[in-house]
Amino acid sequence: LVISNSEWQTLESKLVQRAELLNFILKDLYGERKLIKHGLVPAEIIFANKNFIRQCNQITYKTSKHLLTYAADLARGPDGNMWVVNDKTGAPSGMGYALENRMTIGRTVPDLYDGLHVKRLSNFFDEYKKFLHNCSPRKTDDPLIVILTPGPLNETYFEHAYLANYLGYPLVQGSDLVTRMGFVWLKSLRGLKQVDVIIRRVDDAYCDPLELKNDSKLGVAGLLNVQRQGNVAVVNPVGTTILENPALLPFLPNISKAILGKDLALHQVASWWCGQPKELSYVLENLHKLVVRVFDDSSEIYLGHKLSRAQLEFLREKIKHRPYAYVGQEMVSFSTSPTFSKDKIEPRNTLWRTFAIADEDGYKVMPGGLVRVAPQNETECISNQSGSGSKDVWILTSADDIQSKTSN
Repeated sequence: LVISNSEWQTLESKLVQRAELLNFILKDLYGERKLIKHGLVPAEIIFANKNFIRQCNQITYKTSKHLLTYAADLARGPDGNMWVVNDKTGAPSGMGYALENRMTIGRTVPDLYDGLHVKRLSNFFDEYKKFLHNCSPRKTDDPLIVILTPGPLNETYFEHAYLANYLGYPLVQGSDLVTRMGFVWLKSLRGLKQVDVIIRRVDDAYCDPLELKNDSKLGVAGLLNVQRQGNVAVVNPVGTTILENPALLPFLPNISKAILGKDLALHQVASWWCGQPKELSYVLENLHKLVVRVFDDSSEIYLGHKLSRAQLEFLREKIKHRPYAYVGQEMVSFSTSPTFSKDKIEPRNTLWRTFAIADEDGYKVMPGGLVRVAPQNETECISNQSGSGSKDVWILTSADDIQSKTSN
C-alpha cells in the first residue's frame, strides 16, 4: 500500500491529535472523572463495561502519558480520506508483523524498494527502544525490559517472539515472573532480577490472578499492586482497553471541542449509542442496514444486511434488553486495494493499522504499519481469525528529503 508523503504528513498530525485525546480520556476515567460529571460521557458506557478495571482507580504513573502505545485501524472512506475504523489501546498487535513484512520485501525486491525512497522503519524502532528505556521507573543505564506473552498457543505468538528477537528483550510468560517486596522479578539461573518495564501482550483481566481473573495462569500474582506503587512500567498499563469501547465514538467530537478546543481531525464512522432513546429508535428502525457492535466485546459484530428476518428480530430483542451495551454504526463502503491472487489482480477490502508511541512532547507515529487484506472478494470483516493476508505500507519520502540524502 503506497501513501504519498503529503498525505502522510496530514494524517500523522491527525493521529497524534487522536492519541492525545484518548490519553486525556484515560487519565480522567481512572482519575477525577470530570467527563462523566459534566455529562460528556454517559456513566453506563464506562461502569457497566467489563473492560473498566476498578482496581486501577486513582493509579498514578511516573510517565507523562498514561496511554503509552496506540494503534489505529484505518480505511479510505468514500470522500478519499482515511477514516478510523477501530482504536486499539489495550495490547495492540501488528508492530512485529509490520517489521517482518518490511524486511521480507526489502530482501525480495530490494531494487524496487530502494528506488521509491520509502521511509524506513528502523528509526521508529530505535525511538521505540528509547521510549521503553525512558519508561523505566528505576533510573539505570540498563533497565530490564521483558515482553509478557500468553504463550505459544496464542494466535500472535510468532509476533511476540519476532519482536523479542529483534529488540533483544527476554520473552517471558507469567510463570517466569514473580512479585516480591513491591517489585516484579524475573526468575533466572542466577537468581531473581528486577524487572523495570513489561511490554504487555496479555489481556487486562488475565494480568493479575490475585486481583482480577482468579483462575488466570497467564499473568503475575500481585502485578497490579506493583503497578499501583509505581515500581514497574507496564506498556500499556492494565485498564487501557476501556478506550476500545465503540460507545465512546459518538461522544469524541464534543470531548475534543471541550478539551482540546478543536474539532476531531480524523474522520470516523457515524455511530449511535443505543443507551439514548432517540438513537435507540433510529438503530432499531434501520437495523437491516447498520453494523451493530457490543461495547465490551470486539469479537461480537453483526452486519445487518447479512442477517435473515428471524436473526434481525432476535438481535432487536437483545438490544432492547440491554440497550446501553450496543452501538449502531453506518455501513461504509471503504475503498479496496489491488491484490495479486492466483495469477490475477483482484480488489480486496483492506485495513491499515499504524502505531504511535508516547514521548515527552506528544506521540511519534510509525511511518508505515500493517495492512490486513481480506481473504476473499466478498469478505467484509478483516481479522487474523478470518485468514486475512497482509501488505507492507510504503510512505514515500518527499523530494526535499531525497535531495538532502543525495547531497549528504
